[in-house]
Amino acid sequence: KKTEEKEKAEAEKKAKEEKEKAEQKRAETVVRVKKEIYFLGGTPILEFEVESDDQYIAALRKQIEELKIQKEAEEKEIAESIPEWFIKMPQGSDQIIYVRGTDISDDLQLSIDLATNAALRSLGKKLETRLNSKAKETVKQAGIGSNKASKSEFNRISSIVVKEVTVSGWEVYETKMVPLENGDYRSFILLKYPVGQALKAYKAEIDNSPELKGRLTLIKNTDAYK
Repeated sequence: KKTEEKEKAEAEKKAKEEKEKAEQKRAETVVRVKKEIYFLGGTPILEFEVESDDQYIAALRKQIEELKIQKEAEEKEIAESIPEWFIKMPQGSDQIIYVRGTDISDDLQLSIDLATNAALRSLGKKLETRLNSKAKETVKQAGIGSNKASKSEFNRISSIVVKEVTVSGWEVYETKMVPLENGDYRSFILLKYPVGQALKAYKAEIDNSPELKGRLTLIKNTDAYK
């Protein structure tokens, strides 16, 4: 009898352990599948929305497949709507910079604004690179490379000019708005900016800088400044 009770207890213990392992495995699967749903931009259905535990994971996996189909359709729609000028931008030069931007919103005007901001961030980075290069060239030619205050002032001036550029001076060269199936809008925008305008503002800041006043003659004599 004791042997039977012992065997029964061991069987119950084993069954309990297997049940706990199964529950843990299921919980891990649910977490993993939910993460994939979030990654695809969806919200997992709630467990009480299905009839049984067994059906819940199947329902989540079905949701993933539906989200993938939706995402593929959206990507295809976006790919087909991208204008040629956005893919192959006009060639820039020493005088002109072209930058592009795109974004999505459920509000048409907001999608345009967001796309414009994306393009302006790109413009700011490009101009910052050009101005910093011009500053290094000027500092080197003027023979003031060892003066930290002057180098710091050139960097400050570059930042000021870049901020001004993102407010005005650029013009919309091309734009396109595309309504998406889910009710959102995607806007594409191409901006044109005359580099001379930034260099003119840059020169004016140098001329009016109290920090560079004592070295202005050296600076003005450089080919970079001229």
